[in-house]
Amino acid sequence: MQVFGYPRVSTDEQADKGNSLNEQMERMTAYCKAMGWDDPIFFIEDGFSAKNLNRPEMTKMLERIKNDPYGGIVLTTKLDRLSRKLFDILSLNVFFNKHGFNYVSATEGFDTSTPAGRLVLQMLGMVAEFERERISERVRDNMTSIARNTTKVISRPCFGYDIVDGEMVINIDESIEIIKAANELLDGKAARSIIKRWNLIDKIKTKEGNEWHEKTFRELLQRETLIGDFVYNKTYKNGTKIITRPENEWIYVENHHPAIIDKETFEKLQNLFKGRKSVGRHFSDDRYLLSGLVVCGHCKNKMNGKIYKSFSKKMNKENIRYKYLCDGYLKKANCFFHNIDRDLLEKTIQDRIIEISQSAPGSMHLLFSKPKTDSIDKAGVKAKLAKLDKRMQKQIDAYNDDLITAHDLKLASEKVEKERAELRKLLDDSSKAHRDNSVAKLVDRAKSSVDVILSGDRIKIKQIIHEIVDKIEVINGEELSIVWRAD
Repeated sequence: MQVFGYPRVSTDEQADKGNSLNEQMERMTAYCKAMGWDDPIFFIEDGFSAKNLNRPEMTKMLERIKNDPYGGIVLTTKLDRLSRKLFDILSLNVFFNKHGFNYVSATEGFDTSTPAGRLVLQMLGMVAEFERERISERVRDNMTSIARNTTKVISRPCFGYDIVDGEMVINIDESIEIIKAANELLDGKAARSIIKRWNLIDKIKTKEGNEWHEKTFRELLQRETLIGDFVYNKTYKNGTKIITRPENEWIYVENHHPAIIDKETFEKLQNLFKGRKSVGRHFSDDRYLLSGLVVCGHCKNKMNGKIYKSFSKKMNKENIRYKYLCDGYLKKANCFFHNIDRDLLEKTIQDRIIEISQSAPGSMHLLFSKPKTDSIDKAGVKAKLAKLDKRMQKQIDAYNDDLITAHDLKLASEKVEKERAELRKLLDDSSKAHRDNSVAKLVDRAKSSVDVILSGDRIKIKQIIHEIVDKIEVINGEELSIVWRAD
């Protein structure tokens, strides 16, 4: 009988529990002799966790099973050597059976060629998965406690820092490159040219020893670590996707370690990245400053740049006019023909930014985009308001059924109305505070943008506009509604 043995250890298990590879291999070899099977062919997995199936020797063994015409046995010393996730265990078992293999655990006394073995497999798989989740929960709670109550570093250092005796310290050589890159970006240099210099000329590597690409470069310069703050529990992994948690779940420690760049520079970098992201690959094209921002107020489609050319016999030259034309009319035929002059619209927006920079915050009536994050849980507050309505309806029903008196109904109504008023005030105060904050930020951004607006550098002007404008609605080619960025 052909046997594929799969011994596996992670580094911690080998050190702490004595689950050495040699011990597992000896046990599997002895088991095969006792059963009268062939000596096992080993696929030795050294230093890989069982949290998923992305393991090199596991991959080799599965490929071998898939292409093997004879079938046989897959053998481990314990079920958790194979996997600690029930779904993975059951999926592997289906795969093994499909290709003529059965799974056997040498110390837990079952094999999947029998109904009893399959039942035990599922039961033990559930226990193994439960234990792993409990361990993960304890580790997470411990790490959270360390992050909240100490300055000890519990994550790998990012580029620019090293960890010495559990503390984050600045790596001088790397920090110099970060400061230089930040200044170059704010001076208008493209990120691509900086990355090219790091990779090809200066031979600067990431902390993992890899070459830089745009995603890793951008992520580095967006990390709060660079301003001396420490953020834990910001993201989690769901399969292969990295998902950002709500901001109120983050553990944010200010002034946790020495900063490489100051907060003002960091904020300018974030605005720069936001602007470039919204413009995308058209950022280097300065023909239309408002690409992607102009929206038709009738059909809500984008209004894109369009060139109109005509020849003047009188002037003996070609006339070129630049317009923003409704995409709903041009490509979808669900709107009517209307456009707006490029130069007029762009000058209006630039003049408006200058006007904001010179105005008192309380004197302006401005529209803002919906914030990405709320200072309170608005959905939760609205859910509580809905519950109050249901509670009040129950009181009314009880009164109609003569279960409570009119006096009881009045008291209940007053109590509910008081709670309603408190929740509505919470919503109103939150909205007002957020608007005041958005106005103050917009005024600051406008003031810092005036020099660029007056410089005539269309690339930089385009960048600034995309940092502070969310969209521009145009109605009938004349009326404008400017929506400013809230964050």
